[in-house]
Parts: sequence; structure tokens; C-alpha cells
Amino acid sequence: MRKITLLLVVLIILSVNIISAEIMLSQPSSIYNLGENLDIEATIKATEHTTDFFEMNIVCKEKEKNFYKSPLTLDKGEEKKISSSLALTKSFLEDLIGDCNILAKFSSEEAKSQTFKVSSSINVKLDIGTISIDAGKEVILKGTATKENGKKVEGFVEIYVENTDIKITRSVSNGEFSVSIKFPENMKAGSYSLIAKTYEKSETEETNIGESRIMLEIRKKPTKIEIVIENQNIKPGETLIFAPVIYDQTDEQVEGEIGVKIYSPDNKVFYQKVLKSNELHELKTETNQKPGYWKIESFALDLNAERMFYVEELEKADFGVENDTLIITNIGNIVYKKPVQISIGDVVEVKNIELEVGETKKFKLVAPEGNYDVSISDGTEEGIFNEVPLTGKVTGVSEIGRLSGKYPIVWLFLVVVFSMFILVLIQRITRKKFYVAPAVSEKQEKKQEAEKLLPVPIPTKLEKAEHSLVLDGRKENTSIVAINIKNIKDKNLLSSQISKEIVNNKGVVYDTIDNIIGIFSSLTTKTFGNEIIAVKTARKINDLLKEYNQKAREKTIYGIAINSGELILKKDSGLLKFTTIGNAINLGKKLAGLAQNEVLISENIQKKLISDIKTEKITKEGVDAYYVKGIIERDKNKEFISDFLRRQQA
Repeated sequence: MRKITLLLVVLIILSVNIISAEIMLSQPSSIYNLGENLDIEATIKATEHTTDFFEMNIVCKEKEKNFYKSPLTLDKGEEKKISSSLALTKSFLEDLIGDCNILAKFSSEEAKSQTFKVSSSINVKLDIGTISIDAGKEVILKGTATKENGKKVEGFVEIYVENTDIKITRSVSNGEFSVSIKFPENMKAGSYSLIAKTYEKSETEETNIGESRIMLEIRKKPTKIEIVIENQNIKPGETLIFAPVIYDQTDEQVEGEIGVKIYSPDNKVFYQKVLKSNELHELKTETNQKPGYWKIESFALDLNAERMFYVEELEKADFGVENDTLIITNIGNIVYKKPVQISIGDVVEVKNIELEVGETKKFKLVAPEGNYDVSISDGTEEGIFNEVPLTGKVTGVSEIGRLSGKYPIVWLFLVVVFSMFILVLIQRITRKKFYVAPAVSEKQEKKQEAEKLLPVPIPTKLEKAEHSLVLDGRKENTSIVAINIKNIKDKNLLSSQISKEIVNNKGVVYDTIDNIIGIFSSLTTKTFGNEIIAVKTARKINDLLKEYNQKAREKTIYGIAINSGELILKKDSGLLKFTTIGNAINLGKKLAGLAQNEVLISENIQKKLISDIKTEKITKEGVDAYYVKGIIERDKNKEFISDFLRRQQA
């Protein structure tokens, strides 16, 4: 009994020594975000005189970190309040985040606060107002940003569009932000995720962070139309294969309907139809289709495009025999002028045939009575007719007369006009008074003769070019045709013919003292393939000057040259104003001065058209140049069309 009593006394004494003080803590808020201060107050009351360290620690998920520690001495029964403020910074807390408590310690006593949460989260809500836009447009992205504890964010928002280089940073004030986002004109169509990252910053470190995203659709925006053709040059009778294609802002094909018109060289509508984009279409040409540059025009959705193609000249006749009559018809697109060999049995006769387009000529075939094999050939076309019944005394061919199979009414009209002319002439002769004609000088006689040789009047409305300082034009690689008429005194009529040929081929004329310059650029030709246009124009001018020399008493010495180079161009008040950058025009003029009744091209033209023309290199006065011997017939876009077909079939 005494032992038990003694043990109880010892336990009471020990318990009095252990419970030396009591600690009471104020209660924190339920949620804190990083960057805020946690204010805590501790009340310590001693049950006996005690000297020790008083400390407070933050404890999160069994990890503990001290934020207050100080020595404290209390007499028995003494009470003291200690206040502390904990800055909840990322640098201090490190990975202490989530559910936490404050743990206070003094002597052997401890006290723990209620649980609270330390958060780094921001809730972000977005509003864009639309779900789809066109490239090149802008949207306003609005949003609100609230920390998890309900307080409004004062910080920044970073907007970026996923899988693009678009990134915008703006401030967040009072928990709100508004950002204008402009999308590039060439942005690819599709769905994009707009991500808004909102954060607060303390000195150099980000504290609270929140993120939200919203989807936006960039629509396909048709930006251009292109006309794809299989062959740049078409032989009459061949099929033109072409495809109008609509492209969007990233050159991807767009489905749609496209209006198409095809114009002949005289600017008349030959074909018009609404076609589907990205589909190949075929147009059969006739053998008598007008030669020259034809234009394909396409238009849709406020867009339009033009493409030129060239219908080649075709000299072709059709041979037929009906009973004893040979019929020759010009089914080509130029004057048919060839010697034709006509064989009746073993007898051969050659006739020089000249027919306008669509014109027909008939010949009577005669031979001693019997059936004969008749063959007709012009070296290109041939017709063989067996067992043709003929009668006559000798074998031969005689012309019956001409008949225009295409314009019989025109012939009738000409006969009537001619008859009226004869009547008027007879009436004038009966009233005629004789007079002596004034003498005509040799100079006037030559001028009148030249005017008869070149009856075409000077064009009254030519596209002209002017050399000036162009500051706001566009730089373009341009083709130049230079013509130097060297010795003829009065060259106005020749100049008008040359200028007309340049303009007919979509060029513009720039007159200098010694030269006529034809400038071919996409501003007038609507194509960037101007080198071949320049070559064909130069050859036509060469033919024109050769024909002049064949007929004229006073021959001209001339030179034609083709060059290319960069000019700065601008259309202004009906003129094509230009500024030279390199030697495009000067080299063209120099080569034209060296040429002797021929066409020369520069080395850069030869390189660009190496697969399209036949040339022969020469050197004149130390300058390299090339003769143009002919134009190669080649399907330039064969590979492109093949790829196009493969894509359509895939």
C-alpha cells in the first residue's frame, strides 16, 4: 500500500513538470494562394517558470518548415501573445503546397492550427464571340482570371495559338483581360486551339498559374484562280485540255464553280460555260480556227484570271473527187498557197493553188473514156481515188471556177458592187473633161509608191510606254524587242506596221530616236511567259520587213533583237511608265544595231527558251548573240497535267 501511494505521488510530480505551458493558436483562412501572407497569432500561458525556444512551423503533407523561432521566458502563470506573418512565396515554400497546418512548439508543448490549403491555381474563363473566321481577320479574346481563394488576379496573360508562331502577352487587371488577335492572310485553314496562360509574378518568379483553351476554325478563303493548260501551243484540230483551279490562302485547292470564257484573237467570245474547279475540261478546235493568241478568262468569288494560248498557223487543203470534178477546199486557218500535183493514170500535171480560208476551187478532169486512178498531193496531204470514170479526147486538168464555200453571199455582194462600179465608170467617161496632170517629183513618186505598198494606216490608239522615274511601281522581269530601221528616210509607215504588230501581241511601244522598242510584261500580256511572245512577235516583224523589201524600190536595212531584264513598271494615265534597272533596253538596242536584216536574241533569252527554240550562236563585235532558226513544238505543261491527273484520281 505504501508503494502504491509513493508511485502516485511521483507521477503527480512528473505530470506537473511536463505540463509547463499551454499554447493556443488563431485560426487561418481556409485557402491561400501563393504570394499572399498568412497571419497567425499564438497565445502561450506558463503553468510554471519556463525558459525555452518558441517556434512555429508550416507542415504540408508531412513535410515541415520553420518560419518563426525565438527564445521565450515565462514566469508561472504568465501569459504572452506572439504574432507572426508568413509570406507564402514559392522560393520559401518550395514544394510545400496543398493541405497544410501551422505547428507551434514551446518547451515540451505543441499546438496545431486547423487545416488550410496553399494553392497556386488560377481559374481562367474565355469568351471569343465566334467559332470560325477567315484568314487575315482578327478576333477579340476576352477572359476573366480568379485565384482559387476567390481573389481577382493582378498579373499577366499569355495567348498563343497552338502549332503556330502567334504569341501575345498582355496584362490582367482586376481579374479581366481583352486581347486582339490578327491571323495572317496566308494562314492554313483548319481548327486551331487558342491557349490563354494566366499568371502572377513575384519579382522574377511566376507564382499562381492558370490555363484555359478555346477552339477556333480558320475557314478556307479563296484568294486566286489559276488556269492550267496542257499545251501552250495548239495545232488547229487538236483538243485544248485545261482546268480552272481555285486556291485558298495557302495555295490549297478549293472546290467551287468557275465561269470560263474563251476569246479568239479578234476578242470575240468563242466559248463560255460554268465549270467545276479542279476538274480537267476538253475543247475540240477546228482546223480553220483563227491563228494567233487566244485568251482564257475565268472568274468566281470576285476573283479572276487570264491565260493565253497560241493557235498555230495551219496551211491545209481537203481533196475530193465527185464524178469528173476535182474539188480542193482550204480547211486550214491561213491562205493556202502551194503547188499541187494531180495524177490521172500515168499523166501528171502540177497546178499552183491559192485559196483563202474556207475557199473552194474546182477542176474538170478529162481523159479518153475509161476508169482511171486519180491521186492528188501537195507534199503534206494526199488523196487517192480509184476507178474514176472520165471522158475526153486528151488527159488534162482545167479550172472550172472559184466558189467560196464559206461566204457565197459575200461573192454575190461583190458581183453586184462590181457591176455598179462599171455603170458609174461608164457614166463618168461620157462626161469626162480632159486636163493635164501636174508633174510629180521623184521624191513624191517614191512616197506614193511606198504608200501603195503599205496601205495600212498608222494606228490611232496604240499602247505607249514612257521612260520616267517610277517610285511606287512593281519590279518585273520584262521581255524587250528592239527594232532598228537604219537607212530609209521616211519610215513612218513602216513604224506604224511594226507598232501595230507589237500592240496586237499585247505589247506596248516605246519610241526612241533610232529604235522602236516593244515591251512585253504581265501588266499587258497577263502572263509571265513573255519571252516566247517576244520571239514570235519579232519573227512576224521580220517577215513584214522582208515582204517590204521584196516589193519596195528602196530597200531598208534593219536589225531586230530580243533581250530581257528587270524594269520597274506602273500603269498611269494610259501609259506604261518604266524605270530601267539593268541593261535590258540598252543591250537590246545594241544587238539590234549589230543585226543585219535578221533576228538576234541575247544569251539570257536563249537560256530561258533553250527547250522552245532552235538557235545558232554567233559573236558580233565581241558580243555573244544567237540566231533564231525556228520554234520547237513542245508540250510544256505535260508533266504538270500528268501530276494533276494523278492527284484527281488519288
